[in-house]
Amino acid sequence: MKLNRSSKLVLLGAILSSLGVTPAFSADGSFYRGKTLTVLINFAAGGPTDIEGRLAARYLGKHIPGQPAVIVQNMSGAGGVTGTNYLGEVAKRDGLTLGYFTGQFFNLLTADPNLRVDLAKFAYIASIEGVAVAYIRRDVAPGIQEPKDLIKAKGFKVGGLSLNSAKDVRFRLQLDILGVPHQYVTGYNSNSDARLALERNEIQFFTEGTPGYRSQVQPRMVKDGLVVPVYADELVTADGEFRSSAEVPDIPSFSQLHQQLFGKLGSGPLWETLKTINLTHAMQRIAKVAPNTPAEAVAALRQGFSQMIKDPEFIQEFKKVTRSDPNFQVGGEADKLIRKLVQAPPEVRATIKKYTESK
Repeated sequence: MKLNRSSKLVLLGAILSSLGVTPAFSADGSFYRGKTLTVLINFAAGGPTDIEGRLAARYLGKHIPGQPAVIVQNMSGAGGVTGTNYLGEVAKRDGLTLGYFTGQFFNLLTADPNLRVDLAKFAYIASIEGVAVAYIRRDVAPGIQEPKDLIKAKGFKVGGLSLNSAKDVRFRLQLDILGVPHQYVTGYNSNSDARLALERNEIQFFTEGTPGYRSQVQPRMVKDGLVVPVYADELVTADGEFRSSAEVPDIPSFSQLHQQLFGKLGSGPLWETLKTINLTHAMQRIAKVAPNTPAEAVAALRQGFSQMIKDPEFIQEFKKVTRSDPNFQVGGEADKLIRKLVQAPPEVRATIKKYTESK
């Protein structure tokens, strides 16, 4: 059987992938020339995923060989799962739909029945890490002046998005590890809704990613003395060690705060569960295409991201909009992350199940 150019590239890509080698094709621009690329975003307009995705979409087209036109489409629902299922089940395998998603890796840990696709089969183009900052109102009794005062706080309400949200499970774990009594109030539709509820004193504690914290919370709520940042999330290395993010050098990480309070890190199911969830920080936002997308398209898209993140105009606007650096990793380490999540021990899965089924 005679293979055409595209088929040969796909076959070569599959062989190299099986050997653990990332294909490095020379994209000459012919694949995307004269075409339109749709950037699919798995959350609603106005949220952090949408803001980042639209920002990337504005610059990506001119850096992809062939310079395709780029349009944006939002497909929210089921905590981002609707868009992921669409990309894996419905979107054509033609390289013309690129998902810019907040990842569903947490759904692997919960065995979410809504997630019908195998995350390991997508072709990952690029990823960027993300961490959240926890903050609390200063007027929470007996008064919060610095991060260490969190351990004294009593009778406050923490705001969440949903029971099965990775972020909600994470901060509930953290507060339980610290032994801080609190009331969990969930169901806020977005970070902005929860932030407004905190300003109204309906809740007193919330966490959100560094873009929202730097652009909304720090210049207003921290500066005006309404809240105190108490800790930042952190990444976890492949060998299970905590690693603080360079995005928040001015705020203690959770493990640093714990060491300040207790002189050491803890152990047990809660800690192991927190470590496992924190693995997903390395790929909080991901750009990916459907399984079996032509290798030539994958190579061109990776080349586009590689060039875009060197573009001074993109860097400047990304910093201005998100208040963070565009530290994208092209290619990503999705396979390694997925393997570790799939291999999560039973006690970790049981702990997550407990937190996602009850308040």
